[in-house]
Amino acid sequence: MKTLILAAGRFGDEMRAAIAAGREPRLDVFELQRVLSADVLDYLDVDASLLKVAKRGGMAATSAALAALGFKIHKRYDAVLTTGEDIGLPLAALLKTSSHPIAHTMIAHTLFPAKKRAFFDYLKVHDRIDRVLAYSTSEEQHMIERLGIARERVQRIYYQADQRFFCPDGRALEPDLLCAAGQLLRDYDCLIDAVRGLKVRVQIAAGSPWIDQTLRPQGELPDNVSWGKLNRYDLRELYRRSALAVVPIKQNDYQTGIATILEMMAMGKCVIATRTRGQTDTIIDGETGIYVPPGDSTALRNAIQSMIADPGRAAAIGQAARRFVEREAGLDVFVERIAQAVKETHAARSRA
Repeated sequence: MKTLILAAGRFGDEMRAAIAAGREPRLDVFELQRVLSADVLDYLDVDASLLKVAKRGGMAATSAALAALGFKIHKRYDAVLTTGEDIGLPLAALLKTSSHPIAHTMIAHTLFPAKKRAFFDYLKVHDRIDRVLAYSTSEEQHMIERLGIARERVQRIYYQADQRFFCPDGRALEPDLLCAAGQLLRDYDCLIDAVRGLKVRVQIAAGSPWIDQTLRPQGELPDNVSWGKLNRYDLRELYRRSALAVVPIKQNDYQTGIATILEMMAMGKCVIATRTRGQTDTIIDGETGIYVPPGDSTALRNAIQSMIADPGRAAAIGQAARRFVEREAGLDVFVERIAQAVKETHAARSRA
């Protein structure tokens, strides 16, 4: 089986060197490339191509250009994996013009936006996506019930954290330190309101490897809250030192914050997270983490105070969280599940 991976991002030699030096977690794309013996195209290949329109049209245009590059060479391959719907949907539309029986496995982060639903409603791309991998129940249900994707073509899997890179080392924690991290749809105003006046220190690492825009606080911070952006190496150290981890999220339909939550859980942290419509599948409330309602600073404050006052329970929840990641959401498990899905879709299309 000759496989092509179309990957959202720029993953060159600099990234490989940082991983080898222990400064970055292992990358799922590199691990999938190794396991599947695959060729990989990413945004660096778009940058080097003659598709200049991609450089003027933003991320969506870059993803579409990558789909076009993949389509140009798709007849060389038996299977293709697209690591996001921004690449996978344009590719599926292009594949409708081809009779080459390439099997297409697509990871879908969210298909709720109207511009993505249009690919199913109007372009009818269903038959050129052999398997869709979803990260949440809300996405899985939406794909089947609203988009009309056949149930047997939808597979829900857990997202991942590199359990080797994000791993507790047994050193003492700072009992009054809380950490928060991430950028997309974060409700840091709710967190700041919740900890105002508490005898805790809160460090907010507001940033994302996938978002270039800098997130800044809305107003003046209380004395017990600090704000800044950290690289993954320093972020891991912040996780390690912290007694609790908090992921406050604004209400939305998809699994926002999942990468941060799993990194914290892998570090053995008790994570207090917002239970939104999309964030429902990873934490078992009271066992592997704590859920609070969206926008409820009082509930968040109470959860923080409860866990700070009972470090033994917080530690037990953190240990259970770590075990969950090792069993269900570690990078190696994630890669094996995706590789198996690619192999199964290829086998099914070959039989057909």
